Amino acid sequence: MSEDRAVSTDVQPPPTRASRDRTGRDMLIALASLLVPILLILGLLRVFGGSDPVVVDTTAAVDDAKAAKLFPVVVPQGLSDGWKAVQATFRRTEDGTTGTLRLGYLSPTGGQVLLVESNEDLDTTFDQEVGADARQEGGVQVGEKPWTSWACSDGEWALTDAVLENGGSTDARLIRLTIVIGRAGHDELTALAASLA
Repeated sequence: MSEDRAVSTDVQPPPTRASRDRTGRDMLIALASLLVPILLILGLLRVFGGSDPVVVDTTAAVDDAKAAKLFPVVVPQGLSDGWKAVQATFRRTEDGTTGTLRLGYLSPTGGQVLLVESNEDLDTTFDQEVGADARQEGGVQVGEKPWTSWACSDGEWALTDAVLENGGSTDARLIRLTIVIGRAGHDELTALAASLA
């Protein structure tokens, strides 16, 4: 007796070159259809100000610093319209005896500048804000006051002014350290420092 065996005919032929090309082409078309709306949205955001910095009101932080009465607070007065405040914080230490005011600005040319005022330890504050490896560049006359210019290791520049009790004696207590630091031209750093009152 002979047995009839069923032979499977479900074997698929290998894909042809045309079908392989169509799959790659379809993928490129799908990616392009996703890319076009994304580029359109990014363009609209740029045109309608989506990339503009968020401007903050510095009043609350400045008022908190003044109310704390830890040091005489000075703030920029009469800066041109090109300056934009983008950061404002005031922090006190736990014992309430020292504090630090930080005001961040974008300069008219797009530079980033930070104003720091503090009565915390002079060396510690300087090292944290300017850097222990900063190189002194000499004195700068800002209005009627001499400030010190510093070149920082990360490409920033800084101007510092320390107000001490009892002048420059070795046991002088820090009243306020003022630092203007950032990635901006010397003229902009000086303009911000000169506006402080």
